[in-house]
Amino acid sequence: MAKSNKLPGYLGWPIIGDKTHDFLKNPVKFFEKYSEVYKSAIFLTRLFNKPTIIVGSYEGVKQVLCDRTEELSHGYKLFLSDLYGENIFVASDDKAEDIHKFLADQFSKDNLHSYELIIERIINEEMRSLDKTSPVDIYSFFKELSSLICFTLFLGIDASQSKELIQELTDLTTIQWHGITTFPLNVHVRRHSSLKFRRASDAKTDLLGIIKKQRPVAQCGFVKQVNNVPETNDDSYINSNILVFISSLVSKAIASYLTSFFITTGQNNHVELQEKMYFDKNLEDQVLLETQRLFPPFVCGRKLAKTECTIDGHKVPEGYSIIYLTYAAHRDENIFENPNDFNADRWNEFSKKKLFTFGDGPRSCIGFDIVMSIVKSIVQRIIAQYEWKLQTTDVIQYKWFPVIRPNTPVCVEFSSKVEIRHLGDQHFTRF
Repeated sequence: MAKSNKLPGYLGWPIIGDKTHDFLKNPVKFFEKYSEVYKSAIFLTRLFNKPTIIVGSYEGVKQVLCDRTEELSHGYKLFLSDLYGENIFVASDDKAEDIHKFLADQFSKDNLHSYELIIERIINEEMRSLDKTSPVDIYSFFKELSSLICFTLFLGIDASQSKELIQELTDLTTIQWHGITTFPLNVHVRRHSSLKFRRASDAKTDLLGIIKKQRPVAQCGFVKQVNNVPETNDDSYINSNILVFISSLVSKAIASYLTSFFITTGQNNHVELQEKMYFDKNLEDQVLLETQRLFPPFVCGRKLAKTECTIDGHKVPEGYSIIYLTYAAHRDENIFENPNDFNADRWNEFSKKKLFTFGDGPRSCIGFDIVMSIVKSIVQRIIAQYEWKLQTTDVIQYKWFPVIRPNTPVCVEFSSKVEIRHLGDQHFTRF
């Protein structure tokens, strides 16, 4: 698409020219519509009643995340600080750098190994409940499993002994989630006047209370590691980050990724990948990468221009918001041949660094390794024990915010196999 120093697009009048509702309803169609109208993958609009630049080109997103970090700041404070406090997502760059270093130690390879043991134990227990007699609502199943893993890892809870607490956490994080998802649509209404926001704020208070009670008694996981760190005295900041880690934002992102993987590989034209992935871990990685490319859990991110800067040849004024679309960048035909086609073989030549699923640059996802450990542990366990098949041939409709997920329940049928297979250091019996 053509590039020009002058930003294409139309800002519109405040309030009446705001396009937030249209964007959040379907950001993909919004981008496709206006990028075609303006003949540009970068264009001007008004979102959240602020002048906003939409960036959908691969090169543009790369510059936003990696090359313009001194000129841009994180743009999530508007949406996350009220309900999650000061955390790594909303912190200033200096504060984020400090917490990033601290968390990097907690997510080191040595600690990651102990987390993996916890993850495997939970998967072993929960996979017994996988219904093999009827189709499974795949997103709901993975959402519940991911939530349980996050509660155990980041709060040190023994799920088998804490069923009531697990249910309370599930209810509270769901209420908090609803507080986030309803706010952006009400851009013309004061946030604190919303009943759902007030309920979400109360849920935040209750969750922080649970975190404070759980930290001194945690016997495993992230909380135990944090408690062992000398001079960990900023408890409120640590608690706010734990609040993010146990939130629906994280567990639903993992569930989104897994759902897309099993929907794709459960389709008739891709089912042959299931057996191949068992014998070829490299292929498994490639299929996971291609799933990330086509269906990144978070379709977009937000930045703020601290100073005037240039993104992919377009000048961005100081103070403007930038919405970068990971989804669009991953389907940029200038980078990916036949970008809308699922083709795991493309990763024989491409570097996984070409993806922005977990961000990039200094503010990339600190939990990348642990998220991938969770995802791969679940994927490998299911590959070792089951075949699966998508139960619909209809085109699946999606919700887009805050994570990609099917608009209505999508079911997958799992069939067990009777044999013992070796998977790494684990032996799983197929029934």
